[in-house]
Amino acid sequence: MTGIRSNMRTKIRYILAFTLTVLILFVLYLKGPKTPKPSYSKISEDTVVGYAFNNGEKRSGAAVAPINWKSHVRKSEKDRDNEVKETSKISSKQNEQYHRDCKPKVNITLLKVHKTGSSTLQNIFLRYGDKNNLNFAIPPIGHHLGYPQYFEKKHMIPVNGACNIYCHHSRFSSEVLDVMPPNSVYISILRDPVPVFESAFTYFKMDGRAGMPGDPDAMTKFLQRPKHFYNKMRSKVHARNVMLFDFGFPEEDFDDDSLIQKAIKMIEKQFNLIVIAEYFDESLILLKELLCFSLEDIAFFKMNSRKENSVHQLSDQLKKSIIDWNKGDVMLYEHFNRTLWQRIKAFGVEKMAAEVEQLREINQKLFDKCIATDTGGQGDGKYRIFQPPGVKINTFVLKESAKKDQLCEQMVKPEISYTQDLRRKQFPNFKSLQGMRHRQRPPVKRKPF
Repeated sequence: MTGIRSNMRTKIRYILAFTLTVLILFVLYLKGPKTPKPSYSKISEDTVVGYAFNNGEKRSGAAVAPINWKSHVRKSEKDRDNEVKETSKISSKQNEQYHRDCKPKVNITLLKVHKTGSSTLQNIFLRYGDKNNLNFAIPPIGHHLGYPQYFEKKHMIPVNGACNIYCHHSRFSSEVLDVMPPNSVYISILRDPVPVFESAFTYFKMDGRAGMPGDPDAMTKFLQRPKHFYNKMRSKVHARNVMLFDFGFPEEDFDDDSLIQKAIKMIEKQFNLIVIAEYFDESLILLKELLCFSLEDIAFFKMNSRKENSVHQLSDQLKKSIIDWNKGDVMLYEHFNRTLWQRIKAFGVEKMAAEVEQLREINQKLFDKCIATDTGGQGDGKYRIFQPPGVKINTFVLKESAKKDQLCEQMVKPEISYTQDLRRKQFPNFKSLQGMRHRQRPPVKRKPF
């Protein structure tokens, strides 16, 4: 009897040990390894490397073959140039027929870059997707897709079917390519790095993060010893090369010019069009041709503009310091500003001027119809605009006659409100997590200085 009991106890131990092992393995499988840091140092022209451009490892940790650009790049530079040349051959008389024959694109990826005027561009896609009942990549809470972390699928609510439009703030990663259909059109926007840095420094209260809260000369002092203050910051997001960071370039390689050049070439391969904020109207005409939109589809009001007293006036020396500190953004901007003008010339300068004039006329008619003022203060108008302490943002106020006009309301609806409405529309049974922060920043180790 004693032997039987001993054997029973042994069997029970084996069963318990086996069950515990299975549970541990299951937990490890769900958890997966930590997200790898991007590594642009291995970039080649044919293989995408780094978290932003995939080093052959999915975020679940399952090893796969390295991604080949030929199977992921939507259009080559040659193909895009040919596309522009073909559309430039179309006369104004043929334009209406061309757009009747052209089928509007529905799978669109917008990398929304901070402080570039991207909210204005985003509103175009929010309206277009809303009007056509398309599926958006929407975060479960707030309006950021995991930013400033690299985008992962877990940062969005799972979509039933194809995801058509990706246009919320995120940091670009190869998982964007996994989420969006293979025929997606990739678009982003850049702006002169000097006002980008000034806007980011002001809007994101960089004075406090640099240890100079409330100091009116904080930006000047920061730029006199940028590395000292940069290394001192617990969070370095938006403190240098704002635009390059959003494209997924790693902070630790901001001083590597050759690596930045490689990244720029890769961005050019992946993205079909980079809008330049200083030539926004011209960029939108190229966007219209690329997506087969109408002029009415790309009509816009300028969103989230700061009041003049919230904008720093910069001396020439301060501008030079910003350029020196944000060299990566300067390289990125200058490259795509140059290629934009190449595309405008291929499109036809006179044809471009005529269409820009038509777009501006449409914008003005809509403004006259909808807007009582575009310089309202906090609390004015229907929608509450997020305004950081000490920063005043202009608010749209609709005319009484326009308050029930759907298009007028959509054109002034801020991103946060529009995202909430789309979340309810697209996921009526989804319960948004309340009381949580809109986004979580990863822990940042303090570096010695």
